[in-house]
Amino acid sequence: MAVTLSLLLAGCSEGERKADPKQIEASSKQVAAAVARFEQATQRRNFKAICARLFTPGARERAGGKDCAKLLRSTAADVRRPRIRVLSIRIRGARAEARVRTRARGQAPLDDRIVLERRRGRYLIEALVD
Repeated sequence: MAVTLSLLLAGCSEGERKADPKQIEASSKQVAAAVARFEQATQRRNFKAICARLFTPGARERAGGKDCAKLLRSTAADVRRPRIRVLSIRIRGARAEARVRTRARGQAPLDDRIVLERRRGRYLIEALVD
């Protein structure tokens, strides 16, 4: 699973902002749902949907632009039965970071961070940070 996102470049600067605890809880659920959509699309090998609907424009460009789906498919060719488990979520303004543990058959579990950005009311994947 981490291999699938290995083409994304890390890098974000975030400002801090205080928010209502109920808003944070709702946002955390939205971040978890975005990660779950990514997991499901990866399991189905629906790389076109990942590139078109789950990545930010910047992430899509870093993952190959017009060739994003093709490159992700090639990169993930040997990944079988991918799973993502959210370990924690941190939200700052329009940015979120999900610490995750990824697993795939025949591969050791990896801990990663997925950086997400809120755009038009939903969280999209911006980057994977090791």
